[in-house]
Amino acid sequence: MRPLTLLLMLGARVAWSQACPSYSAASGGNTKGCAVNAAPGLNPTPTQWQAHFELAAKGPAAWSDGPPVSDLREGCANPTPVRARFPCELLKAIAMQESSWRQFCVPTSPADQVGRSSQTIIAIDCGYGVSQVTSGMRVTDATPNFDRARVAAEPFYNLASGLQILSAKWRIAPCVGDRQPSRIEHWYTATWAYNGLSSVNNPNRTGASTRGVWNPKVGGTVPYQERVWGWMEHPPSAAHWPVTRVAYPRLTEVGGATPPTALPDPTCASPTDCSLTRPSVLSSCLEREPLDAGVDAGTELTDGGVPATFERLDDDLGRAPRSCGCSSSSGPLIALAAAAAALLRWRKTSVISPRFAYGAAPLCHFPGVPPWRFRVLELWRSPSRWWRWVRRLKSRRSTFTSTRWSAPGSTRPSSSAARR
Repeated sequence: MRPLTLLLMLGARVAWSQACPSYSAASGGNTKGCAVNAAPGLNPTPTQWQAHFELAAKGPAAWSDGPPVSDLREGCANPTPVRARFPCELLKAIAMQESSWRQFCVPTSPADQVGRSSQTIIAIDCGYGVSQVTSGMRVTDATPNFDRARVAAEPFYNLASGLQILSAKWRIAPCVGDRQPSRIEHWYTATWAYNGLSSVNNPNRTGASTRGVWNPKVGGTVPYQERVWGWMEHPPSAAHWPVTRVAYPRLTEVGGATPPTALPDPTCASPTDCSLTRPSVLSSCLEREPLDAGVDAGTELTDGGVPATFERLDDDLGRAPRSCGCSSSSGPLIALAAAAAALLRWRKTSVISPRFAYGAAPLCHFPGVPPWRFRVLELWRSPSRWWRWVRRLKSRRSTFTSTRWSAPGSTRPSSSAARR
């Protein structure tokens, strides 16, 4: 377990900015075999970190340079490979827990590093940088498939290397829900595994049985994943990320085994009490991303029977707002569209499609229903739109007919010829 993390897990209310270990390879205090010297550098500003997190969340397909990161697996029984993408809220909370968003800081330990200028933060167990990358960073470790020197020297490369580790944990960790990378709660066991899939992080064996959501300002002994969940609900400031109230699994479902078995969707509002429940959270940085070509996203229905993957057709730039915003009267229409898509297996996915100019009412488009079919269903909802549509077709037909047969040298066919 990382010593930086241990401080908080023991309830020590110490300002993170006051502690900056830097157990560089050349340091006399390096007793764990850290393989790389600390690199000098200034820590990115919060604004610069935000840009790093947003890019990192998009996965290696969006990076111009970074360590290799394998595809994730979606689904439990027969998992499907999908390109790696990550909930940005989770990434920010993990980095806050690991290093308080620090790649570089002015060393406060060991003694022979005190007084140096800002350099890589290196924990005593050889956790490097913002992600506290430990595996592969000791002289006794096998050669990793990332650049050790860049892990120490480059903030984004360090963050991406942490995602390489996190994606590997996702693939081996027990399934949560139906294992959708865009659902933050489905990363519960992978987050647990990021710090070690051991009994010390089993929520049935750690902390008070009546504990609530962990608050970093209060502290307390809780499992690692609950600390990350607590950070999401208690950000350091509104500028870091919005308050994100994620759900917890039932303690009875987790059990006492380590690692746990597959878990159903977490629904508890507290890690130890399910008298209040919460819905699962779709990551804000992934809900508007285009789906992979050829990958069937499925139809996940909310409690109200409306597919959670609906998007409102708005915004001239083609960006879809977070919610559909359709009126409740469109519920039967949406349910019909969803049933038709499932029945006929239309697989031409289109999350954001061209808007239809039929008045000011917001329109929705269900991924899997071709736009022309959705237009017909939308017309069905309002009879007045039928008449406008018919008049428009008649107008276009009369214009086309008059133009075609008024051309020089053209002869209008007889009715019998037309029938042939």
